[in-house]
Amino acid sequence: MPANRRPPQSALPVIVLSAALAVGCVGAPPAAPRTHSPTAPAPAQLDRRQSVDEQLAELNRMVAATRVVPRLGKGDVLSISVYDEPELTIPAVPVRPDGKISFPLVGDVQAEGHSVDELSAELTTGLRKYLLTPQVTVIVTAFNSLSYVINGEVTHPGSYPLITDVTVSAAVAKAGGLSKGQFRASSVELADLTHALVARQGKLLPVDFVRLLRQGDMRFDVALQSGDYINIPSGLSKEVYIIGEVKTPALFGFRDEMPMSKTLALAEGFTIDADLSRVHVIRGSLSNPTLIVVDFKKVLAGELQDVQLEPGDVVYVPPTTLTTWTRMLDKIVPTITAIQTGVVFANSVSGAKGM
Repeated sequence: MPANRRPPQSALPVIVLSAALAVGCVGAPPAAPRTHSPTAPAPAQLDRRQSVDEQLAELNRMVAATRVVPRLGKGDVLSISVYDEPELTIPAVPVRPDGKISFPLVGDVQAEGHSVDELSAELTTGLRKYLLTPQVTVIVTAFNSLSYVINGEVTHPGSYPLITDVTVSAAVAKAGGLSKGQFRASSVELADLTHALVARQGKLLPVDFVRLLRQGDMRFDVALQSGDYINIPSGLSKEVYIIGEVKTPALFGFRDEMPMSKTLALAEGFTIDADLSRVHVIRGSLSNPTLIVVDFKKVLAGELQDVQLEPGDVVYVPPTTLTTWTRMLDKIVPTITAIQTGVVFANSVSGAKGM
């Protein structure tokens, strides 16, 4: 871990990183590039940044595509009533540790893994033995089994229950707001909103945190689902990510002079599947980036200028099988999420050992 990285303020649950960081056979570390000619061309830059309307259209599309019906789980509390049967109205029915509920006349019924409609239908079927036309209503009063994670520069990072509807801005507020520090006797925010992200089902939701939290554009204030992951990195901890088809995907502390070629050497080599002709340097927000696509073989041969990295850059070495940016992003987001969570867990464990 870089020496300048500030330890998190609270622990997050353990998330297994082996799948996200698994790599293939290891190649040799990259050789130092030859000194290129002053006339060597610079790598191509692809400005993928979208307009606000394009971002919102993509955000709405992805929210619709990833929407899921909440499923009941252990610890949830239900209010169940049967029309015109007051003795069958129970305001607080807990889902037990075995995943079942108990209801008069019906007995034990499996609730965990079912939707509200499915549970209502099962109760209705059970009551038909005793009532002619039972009308069952099931309302969730506490969704204690659902949760989301918010990490990074908030006052209280961690895992939070999704008991009621929670939006991105509400999640930041519940976590105590953005972290603040002191600079020259003034209070300053530590968050880097440009690189903040929301990940859902391994995909990136294109939420513009700057417009949402700085400018109050509530169109980006999407409702969270169980399993969502929010990360708000520090603006003080300058780091770059090296991920993809490398031996050691990780984040590294930024130094003033940090050419891409020397930084890739920190990842200790490539896998046999690495496509070195299309190394991507992702600059700015993952959801609205500027891409620099580099033929690393030409950089090593001195035929192409090296890329000087900037804080927050992500260097991604794709496999030869991935051909589009969208497919690459589907690989990048889970890996970055796993690395971030692993760093938090490692710091939490080391902090606990020091107590």
